[in-house]
Amino acid sequence: MQTRTGALILFVLLAIIAFSELIFSNLGTLNGDLAGVASMLGLTLQQERTRLLILIALDTVAGVGALLAIAGLLARSTLTAYGASLCATGFLAYGVYQVFAALTQLSETVRLPVILAGMLYALLGVAAWITGRRVTATQQAHGR
Repeated sequence: MQTRTGALILFVLLAIIAFSELIFSNLGTLNGDLAGVASMLGLTLQQERTRLLILIALDTVAGVGALLAIAGLLARSTLTAYGASLCATGFLAYGVYQVFAALTQLSETVRLPVILAGMLYALLGVAAWITGRRVTATQQAHGR
């Protein structure tokens, strides 16, 4: 019971994080002052647009995975393992991409914050993966 409740809280928070980042940051920038953000990051407009589209896709994967994990937890089904894996993959890929982009593309002034954000996203991916494995093992042990 405790494992399931903790996992439910984690995946709700991960869904909120992924979809908030998607809507308020990435889509907001894409539809807002793209030129200003691109200039601040040291990118061209096309590079920033491409970067944002990649981040939007990865946020979507992580958020949908978190929602599937939540649905699996509530229904006590094997959907939990699939959703947790998808969520973990999305967050890990997002984090790795951010670190890679910071090291290879972004200007010196924004490099450190983006690297730290990327590392945090990767850690969230690891947490999703570990939690998904624990919940799945618990469900299997109880025959659910």
